[in-house]
Amino acid sequence: MDLTLTEEQRMLAESARHFAEQVCPSNVVREVETSLSGFSPELWSRLCELGYPGLVLPEQYGGSGGKILDLAIVAEELGRVAFPSPLLTSVALGALPVLWSGNDWQCDKWLPGLARGEVIATMALVEPGGGNEWSALRTTAQRFTTNWRLSGAKIVVPYADSAHLILVAAMMPEPGLALIALERGAPGIKCERHRAIGGDPLYNVSLEKVTFTPAAVLNPNADGRALLDRALDHAAVLQAAYAVGLCERALSLAVSHVSTREQFGRPIGAFQAVAHRCADMRIDIDACRYLALQAAWRLEQGGAADLDVAAAKAYINDAVRRVFINAHQVHGAIGYSSEYDLQLFTRRAKAFELSLGSTALHHERVARAIGL
Repeated sequence: MDLTLTEEQRMLAESARHFAEQVCPSNVVREVETSLSGFSPELWSRLCELGYPGLVLPEQYGGSGGKILDLAIVAEELGRVAFPSPLLTSVALGALPVLWSGNDWQCDKWLPGLARGEVIATMALVEPGGGNEWSALRTTAQRFTTNWRLSGAKIVVPYADSAHLILVAAMMPEPGLALIALERGAPGIKCERHRAIGGDPLYNVSLEKVTFTPAAVLNPNADGRALLDRALDHAAVLQAAYAVGLCERALSLAVSHVSTREQFGRPIGAFQAVAHRCADMRIDIDACRYLALQAAWRLEQGGAADLDVAAAKAYINDAVRRVFINAHQVHGAIGYSSEYDLQLFTRRAKAFELSLGSTALHHERVARAIGL
């Protein structure tokens, strides 16, 4: 596989980088993070003007017909500024499951709005005490006259209060695990934001006797576990690319700091102990980028991508931690100051590490993929 970007992809990356740097300086990130909703309609509108929400959706629904690798390239550039938006969640955990398993009516109803960014989607998956996104579910839908009724609780649901469409993962008698497309304003759905280490807003979502019709179920004739796993793999790869962008910014801040901070009459970057930490950051970041792009490419090819995705997530989880440890080591105390930008990226990197499956879980997936 040749991971050299095409001319079109280089232009896409340059355009995304220029856009992100122009509209999202660190003070904007802080303002959005501390706002009541954690969501900026203005930033989202600016991002949608570039067509990113529809980048990987077919042209028939208003998308660009691009590939997941294209969106991964954009994700890295957004990560360089810690751009706060529901883009990656809305695409990977909303639009793509609808595209893959929605019937004609569901696709026509949701995908054009998702492609334009007029509709934001999210997924309600993890349950209290449920472990992680791959854990078994307890929320169960019960038949109610000719329709169905759903009660339960979900946690760490990104952008739930700003979303128009929530895909709720729940168990049904047939076919088993299912993704149920619910509109955010449906009676019985309540959202409560909770404090999160990263920048994106996370919500507890309670479902109190939410009634839905069979038409809300994606692909009701098949077990939804495969669909859910496929969506989670895409989300993990896109978030990994975003994390690479976070690391690039950490390295940039570190190099700038050690080039100007003087001790014993010279910049501290002249000392081997400091310089080698920055060199280790560079090595880890390049390895992370390769694994993220490799996994994105593998997803594009279809077929089994468990090994590539799990290897990328497992390695990048650890590597991101090393990158930011080194960044803080060379910064010293200033790196922990809330007035300094490094902490904005550190907290988001930690949120990435803690989401979409632990390092141990993905090591187990790698072991299974190689026959152990």
